Amino acid sequence: MDALSQLFYLHGIGAEYTKYTGERQLFSAATRKRAVECCGVNTDDSAQIEQLNYALDAAQWLLLVPNISLVERPENLLKVRIAEQQREQSLAITIAQLELDIRFEQLTQFTVLGEYRLNDIRYIEIALPLPKLPIGYHDAQICVADKTAETQIWSVPEQAYQPDTGKRVGLSLQLYSLKNAAGLGIGDFADLLTLASLCGDYNIDYMLLNPLHLLFGDNPERASPYNPNNRALLNPLYIAIDLSEDSIHNPALTSLMHSNEVSQLSQNSAQFIDYNTVSAIKYRAFKALFAQFQRAASTARQHAFKAFCQRYHDTLTTLNTAQPLFDYYLQWQAHIQLAQCQQRCIDSGMAIGLINDLAVGCAKDGSEFNSQQHLFSQGVTVGAPPDPWAEHGQDWGLPAINPQKIADHNFQYYRALIRANMQQVGGLRIDHVMAIRRLWWCFENQGVADGCYVYYPFEPLLAILKIESHLNHTVVIGEDLGIVPPEVKAALSRSGIFSNSLFYFEKQQNNEFIEVHDLAPHCLLMIANHDVPPFTGWWQHDDLKIKLHYKLLDEQQLATQRAQRVQEQQCLLRFINRTEHTALSINASAITVYSKLAQCLAGAPSQLFTLQLDDLDQQRYPVNIPGTDTQYPNWRRVLTHTCEDIFNNNASLLATINSIRKA
Repeated sequence: MDALSQLFYLHGIGAEYTKYTGERQLFSAATRKRAVECCGVNTDDSAQIEQLNYALDAAQWLLLVPNISLVERPENLLKVRIAEQQREQSLAITIAQLELDIRFEQLTQFTVLGEYRLNDIRYIEIALPLPKLPIGYHDAQICVADKTAETQIWSVPEQAYQPDTGKRVGLSLQLYSLKNAAGLGIGDFADLLTLASLCGDYNIDYMLLNPLHLLFGDNPERASPYNPNNRALLNPLYIAIDLSEDSIHNPALTSLMHSNEVSQLSQNSAQFIDYNTVSAIKYRAFKALFAQFQRAASTARQHAFKAFCQRYHDTLTTLNTAQPLFDYYLQWQAHIQLAQCQQRCIDSGMAIGLINDLAVGCAKDGSEFNSQQHLFSQGVTVGAPPDPWAEHGQDWGLPAINPQKIADHNFQYYRALIRANMQQVGGLRIDHVMAIRRLWWCFENQGVADGCYVYYPFEPLLAILKIESHLNHTVVIGEDLGIVPPEVKAALSRSGIFSNSLFYFEKQQNNEFIEVHDLAPHCLLMIANHDVPPFTGWWQHDDLKIKLHYKLLDEQQLATQRAQRVQEQQCLLRFINRTEHTALSINASAITVYSKLAQCLAGAPSQLFTLQLDDLDQQRYPVNIPGTDTQYPNWRRVLTHTCEDIFNNNASLLATINSIRKA
């Protein structure tokens, strides 16, 4: 292997992949070379390449232990690397924070796991048994003879945190789309509180939310929750004005809420959110809340705010804002209200409560990127290779983290990100979970669009998910739709991380839907999500008509896709009729077919079965059309009915589904 090829391997630059067609695709040397150059490597500098190869390979064997040591249950083995002649020496391990001292008098009895020869010296890796340690991160010191090294021992549970056994029913929803009781044009945490109470009444166990990440206050129309400003902070637009203590006896706020602007907004029944208007009014209300806090807050509340700022100091300072106290106050209020919503879920008897959603990346001009630029590669974004739904591949425009830099400071960045998104919730969905193993990089190569897979340190990233899930008592769902390497699926399954199945895509080789009993047990099963049309729209072909209206299809393409849709509908009817022993026809109404389909899937072995609130509301318009930006008003469509009306209209269906799940 030449030096550059070795660097490709050590740096995680992929060599090949299997396309969705089953075809093996090799990446050219030029493509791989461009990918590693995006990581700051000068591929014309042979000295730099040799130095990097040595640092990533041979130098690792000169260390007793790496910076982090994964000690995984149930084996609890610590891997140590020594020169062969040191096997006669004793070894001591000190974990001060646990008041633990462990000593091995001789190392000869331990199995050799691997070896490396360097300068005529044989280095070996051995595994030392440790007692069961508390789940978490523990600083340790290792001593062999006169050689001392420090490592952070990660005590990794065998599986991620698990919910109580049993089949659960949940809802998925876009929080902003809820009918706002306050009349401010966007769903907020007060509406989520109401929904939590309803879920308790109807035996719903969890609510899967859209990402709640901070977006762009100075540009409200950048509304995609999957292209956020900062994934460790919350979107203030979800703050419910009336829930804040600072709304009480607040004359300035009262005046605003009785103004013509607010009156016009509350009477507006538009199908899509006007983010500019909503944001302008809500931020004026936020200013009134903050002024009231500064003027009249009790000593206890002032101390609480100060404590919040201290606890989240590192994350808050990434904002780099001209008005820090105001923006920190909004984050404080958002965290308080999100916690209230999760507590309402628990008090209402929900088994899991809120499930947060972590976007796969951040915007390349946002505060998360700007504060962590040293971790990111240059001139590259992430996306996906060609698949049946995007024949030319996808470029999501999100910056790509350098696979070597993500390990800086013992993976502090990723650990903090996961921890932030597990706060005040009962579950976390990881969007595009394959990113902890590999990401498709998009870049320009000699003026032409190019791309390849780049691999990340899978074992440490997976360990973080498992550790943090236990520390925060949070279940983990990995969105594994699309092309997923078999080893990733197997590792996620062993780790107790729920997979995420979309029924639209659960098909056999003959294009028929798979049998209900063949659906995965440890899975969050959905009929539809935010990236596919709501069921009523899909059944009535409304999504195709919408694409024609917005010039995303021409008449000929419309005719072709309609014919394909009819075939899919016939497949669906065959699935329902053989499962439910019914005789539905293509002329059945959308809600009739949906109800029967939901009842079919309620009997699936999947532990988590999720109904989409959009489907219960019989929405025709999609909330998002992948591959579009300004062509269609993505992330803006609101629900037609209030949550109370939606539940009342579907009471019988919800009762039937609960009965099936419990049986």
